[in-house]
Parts: sequence; C-alpha cells; structure tokens
Amino acid sequence: MKSKITIDDLAYELAELSCLLAQTCNEKEQYFASTFGITPAEFKCLKLFKASKSIPIKEISSNMNITPGRITHILTSLEEKGYIVRNADKNDRRNIIVSLTRKANPFIKKLDESHLKLHRDIIKGLNSDKRESIIGAMRELIKAIRPCIK
Repeated sequence: MKSKITIDDLAYELAELSCLLAQTCNEKEQYFASTFGITPAEFKCLKLFKASKSIPIKEISSNMNITPGRITHILTSLEEKGYIVRNADKNDRRNIIVSLTRKANPFIKKLDESHLKLHRDIIKGLNSDKRESIIGAMRELIKAIRPCIK
C-alpha cells in the first residue's frame, strides 16, 4: 500500500526546491551579468532605468532594498564603467540624482535583448506541453509566498 503524502512532506519538498531554485537563479544571474562585465547587483540597478533615464539614489536604494553604503559601491562601479553619472538635485542639493550616460543606452539595450534571449532559451528547454502551466504555477507560488513574508 502506498503511503499518503502529507502537508509536511510537501512543505519540506517545497522548502528544498525553493532554495535550489533561488540558488540556480542566482547562478544564472551571476553567469549572465559576468558575460557583460558587470555584477548581478549592477545589472539589477541598470534595469531600474527602463522607465526613467534619471532616478534619485533614495529611490534606487528603496527599489533594490539594500543599504545606502551598498548602493554607493554599486554606483561608483557603474560610474567608473561610464554608464551613470551622479549629480545634485537642482531643487534640493542634499538629494543625488543618478542619470544614464550616452554609453549606457546601447549597452542596456543589448543587455535587455540578451536577457530576453536567455529566458527564451530556458522556455525552449521546457516541455512545450508544460510551458504555460509552469509559468502559471510560478505566478501562483509567488502569490502564495507574499502574504507569508509580510
């Protein structure tokens, strides 16, 4: 007789799989970013500029959910690479506005295209019958996790 799978069994497997998924996603982002000579944190920061070419440092820090010191390190690196500049806000000199340089625009476009291609390749690696259900299951999992962590 086959034993019944319990909620605890499923919870344990979910815990293990979610850790493995997070680790694998981190490895994917590390690999991807390194092919462009940037760090995953720099990649995440540059992605924030999709909607706007200039963003206050406080907003970057809030969106990335990291300390101001860590933001400073990331921005200094991106500045040294020629992708961003920092300027004092004309209305309030205490605030610093981060803006993309001309060099950044084609770089970010190539970055976005390559990131999409990577994920297209991942989708192609999935069984075609299960692609939509996997994406749907991921959406449901995210919806289920969010209330548990707030």
